[in-house]
Amino acid sequence: MNAKRSLRVYFTTHADGRFTGILLRTWDWLFDRPAPAAYGISEEDVLAQIEAELLTLTVTEEDDLERYLWDDAFETRTITVEVHPETTVDKRTVIGKRRIPLRLTYLWSKLREGGFRVMLPRFNWWFIVEDLASAPEVLRHRVTSALIGESQQSLYDFRMEGEEYVRAWSPRLAQAQNRRRAAAKDAPEHGRTLQAISEELVERATLRKLPPVVGESPELEAALPLIDRTTPTSILLVGGAGVGKTTWVYRLAQRLAAWRREPDRPRPPRIYSTSADRILAGMKYIGMWQERCLALVDELSHEGDYLHVGNLLPLLRPQPDGASLADLFLPALRSEEISLLAECTEEELELCQRRAATLVSCFQVVRLRELAHAAVPALLEEYEEKRDLHVRLHPAGKKRLVQHLSMFRRDVLFPGKALRFLDWLSQEGASVAGGAPRKLYPREVSTAYARYSGLPLELIADDIPASATALSQQLQERVIGQDAACAVAARVLSRFKAGMNDPERPAGTLLFVGPTGVGKTELAKQLARTLFGDEERMIRLDMSEFMLPGASMRLLATGPGVVSLAQRVRQEPLSLVLFDELEKAHAEVFDLLLGILGEGRLTDDEGRLVDFRMTVIVMTSNLGISDRAAVGFGEGNPRAPGGGRHAIPAAVREHFRPEFFNRIDHVVPFSGLTRESLLRIVDLELTRVRGRTGLLRRGLRLQATAEARALLADLGFDARRGARPLKRVLEEQVITPIAATMAADPTYRERDVVIRVEEGRLRVG
Repeated sequence: MNAKRSLRVYFTTHADGRFTGILLRTWDWLFDRPAPAAYGISEEDVLAQIEAELLTLTVTEEDDLERYLWDDAFETRTITVEVHPETTVDKRTVIGKRRIPLRLTYLWSKLREGGFRVMLPRFNWWFIVEDLASAPEVLRHRVTSALIGESQQSLYDFRMEGEEYVRAWSPRLAQAQNRRRAAAKDAPEHGRTLQAISEELVERATLRKLPPVVGESPELEAALPLIDRTTPTSILLVGGAGVGKTTWVYRLAQRLAAWRREPDRPRPPRIYSTSADRILAGMKYIGMWQERCLALVDELSHEGDYLHVGNLLPLLRPQPDGASLADLFLPALRSEEISLLAECTEEELELCQRRAATLVSCFQVVRLRELAHAAVPALLEEYEEKRDLHVRLHPAGKKRLVQHLSMFRRDVLFPGKALRFLDWLSQEGASVAGGAPRKLYPREVSTAYARYSGLPLELIADDIPASATALSQQLQERVIGQDAACAVAARVLSRFKAGMNDPERPAGTLLFVGPTGVGKTELAKQLARTLFGDEERMIRLDMSEFMLPGASMRLLATGPGVVSLAQRVRQEPLSLVLFDELEKAHAEVFDLLLGILGEGRLTDDEGRLVDFRMTVIVMTSNLGISDRAAVGFGEGNPRAPGGGRHAIPAAVREHFRPEFFNRIDHVVPFSGLTRESLLRIVDLELTRVRGRTGLLRRGLRLQATAEARALLADLGFDARRGARPLKRVLEEQVITPIAATMAADPTYRERDVVIRVEEGRLRVG
């Protein structure tokens, strides 16, 4: 293979500072899948995602790496292509006489046999031209053809986003895949399965290609006699996330690599590292995965090597035929024909012992303890030196980092969470690094951790004031007419900032009680925005979907493609979980909630713990409201929520079991909306509409008369649904007419658009 050949990635920059990358192919197949592509915060982030996708495709033999290797030199060229817009009149397509200029960037490379290759990777277009000067005309015809029958909005698909360029790329994946393929071609049949689904860590340690290992490990020294045997003892590493189980395996690989250099020592064990998912990858038909497992056993049998399988629990997962990977490995494991290295937490070990005690008995358990907090700064210093990071932390900055991680990331242990932050910080600083590494002091560490976690700086930094009053005012700007509820929520935020919440329970547990459409869900959204920096950090569950027996198991589901409460909180433990209309849930759901609210933990359907201690739990309910007058203007109605404020907690207390009710930090009643509040909500929604991209792009300024605001308040209010209809009214009677005018008249721009009332109806123009 030509050593100069490499991959080519086509990058597009976006206005938000992120990148899209598309891997270029040398040829396509009929009905081909899209080429590997990714969207990320940096070039390296994009390349890492593409490498992972390409690895999956090549390992499972769903694609061929060969067709991604280039020796062409690409250049980019930007041209202007003018096209005629289309519209529909009386159901007939009419091509306009105006010409709309489109800026396009294309790639070209000169072919050895003559001619030029022209590519538009964004649309998967490529063609060969004899003369490069003809490329703009060919592209104009292609674009025009592509737009036939399409709406005018399709033109935006072709607009230039930002800088577009090609980067040559030679990842370790391509190099390793080429070496592995060449070695496999000459290798005997024995060992090919291991080569296909694993990496040999001792060889990588010999070549110094493993991640750096810092600190000492007395647990490894104690376990060496178990390893230095003709048949190494199978070892199960037990410890929490971040404690260093995988690092322990890397440290062992480095020790075995050092043993290789000792002339009088027998050949030390190899370590083939894989996982349950890699073993099962591509095994689509009956009997395939069993055949692969038996091949692994055959290749490892009595060789004196380790198979590192990562987490032990997935090996126990039943496959469609009812058997598991563990069932296939167990006979050879019991007879000591093969040796495994596996990992799990204490809770997972307990579950494994219940499910497969015989399997667990084949392992020697090695427990790893969390690094003492006081020892973390010294370990970070060593890590900075070994990794040659672009960013260093001042000693006081290291202590500040330990403080933040201890308070705001309790689901992961030291040293893993500290090293992970340093890796992220170095990657973030790599693009601006130059000369000596930049040193961060405590305040800068807090600022960086705010970006890393999404937590607002004022909530994590002790030197920035954030009083309950200020936080309450911040919430009241978005949640109209519920000042008392905002004040309660602000006290929860203040307790979170001070680190005074119970470390073994969720950061806050709130029950919002009140009629529909008065702001309960909106306050939950604003809590998520204030606490975690983004409304997207809110996980919303409609409890009316969990009314039947057995439905609660959907909250615990795991596996590929599953989107459950357990999966989402595991992926983002810093989040707000909203249980909407809580009273409708089945009793089984309340049994699960008892564990979440009381201990901050949930056990998924595989027996793994999900940590809820960094979440805020918000529940909503209409209890005590349905039999009353719903939303009403004014505070004088004694049956409205504002007038019956003390009756609502009593209704809640009567409905829920005492052990559940006592785990709730605050029951927060919501009052009915006043006329003034509803007008303020109208103004807030209009402000959001003004920020829509279409209006900003055309310079349209939305205004509303006092009469229009009043009519919107009337139309957007419903006695049973509160202010919820307001968004629909705005969409139907304000946004849709504006959109229709914009579509029909391209010159409709740079003007005031006034919402007014004519003959008792809303008019826009």
